[in-house]
Amino acid sequence: MKRSIILIVATFSLLTACRMSETAPQRAVAETGSDSAAIFQNLAYEEMFNGSLAKAETYACRAFLLSRDTTLECDALSLLCYIYYREGKQEELQLLMQTISPEMYMSVMDLQSQVEQTKAGRQQLMYVVTIVVLVLLLTALGFWYVRRTRALTRLYQQRIATVKQKLEISETKVGIDVLHAIINDQNISQMGKHEEQAVLKTLPVVDEALAEALSRATSPLTPKETFFCIMEYYGKTDHQKARSFCCSEQAIRSTKSRLNKKMDISMLRSE
Repeated sequence: MKRSIILIVATFSLLTACRMSETAPQRAVAETGSDSAAIFQNLAYEEMFNGSLAKAETYACRAFLLSRDTTLECDALSLLCYIYYREGKQEELQLLMQTISPEMYMSVMDLQSQVEQTKAGRQQLMYVVTIVVLVLLLTALGFWYVRRTRALTRLYQQRIATVKQKLEISETKVGIDVLHAIINDQNISQMGKHEEQAVLKTLPVVDEALAEALSRATSPLTPKETFFCIMEYYGKTDHQKARSFCCSEQAIRSTKSRLNKKMDISMLRSE
């Protein structure tokens, strides 16, 4: 029976194999001797899984023709039958199926099941690898994003601290300049809320007692009232106050009257 199968297979393989040039795998097969059938069979499987059915058919035919034992013959012929089935070569498939035994027919069915399982396994492996790669990419991206966010946060904090320090230095200088102007009876009539805030931030460092006295006011002081309290604390007369504010002494007495409703001015003198 093998002779008839060989004639059939040889006829089909001759039509396809003669069109293929001798490649590196084929030259390697020629040098391996008894292992050539197994190598051709492996090449046939590889080409089949890669989608090159024509090459797989040629290698399967050669594997069958070169096989020297029953197991290799059965495997090669089963593979060839499956390849014909995949290629849609119904005539060749039917011709081969008519020449094989029932046991070999079962081998063909087993091979089909094994190939489908292998393909499913390869696809599943590809899905797993893809998922793992995506997870790794997302993890790397998340790690990079967290690192970048933390770096930007530190940078912003440093910049804010630098600006804040510069502002504090600037406000301290303004506060000291205002105190200097008040003590030296200079014109402060144009000073307002900004200068008042600068003075209030500077006073705890310059004169803690005065800062404590101003904090005892029962309601918020206006900039002019704050400056008035500082003048009162440093013993300025109504005349000196009027000159610094560029107003009349009557206006100074009105300011003093309003201040008495917010705090006890006399304690400023006692301080």
